[in-house]
Amino acid sequence: MMNDSNFEANNTDNNKRGNYGERRTKLNNLVSGLGKLPPQAVDLEEAVLGALMLEKNALSEIIDILKPESFYKESHQKIFEAIFGLFQKTSPIDILTVTSELRRMGALEMVGGAYYITQLTDRVVSAANIEYHARIISRS
Repeated sequence: MMNDSNFEANNTDNNKRGNYGERRTKLNNLVSGLGKLPPQAVDLEEAVLGALMLEKNALSEIIDILKPESFYKESHQKIFEAIFGLFQKTSPIDILTVTSELRRMGALEMVGGAYYITQLTDRVVSAANIEYHARIISRS
């Protein structure tokens, strides 16, 4: 049998733990207010961008899969824009031309400088799986 003091104790205990549904709603509102979810494939973004600068035919394999907004990091979006811009001008795509294009765009320092561009190519062993990696990025 539950008396008034037991009822109050149980309610107090529930109030200390809070209302799960209310907390869940607040969390969902917070996440939806932030826009994009946290990154899931930044390492793949780096590998794809590096491969695009090392393998001259790599962009033609993924051009229909990725767009700048496919990338989570804003710096990666800018780097991809530079690579795509070079492709549209039929210019060669490599570390030097991408760095130069980013400088022309006024975005070189924003993306991490020439050193970061070089680091991207150091992360790549092969461009063999670039299409597979691009599809993962496009779904993230």
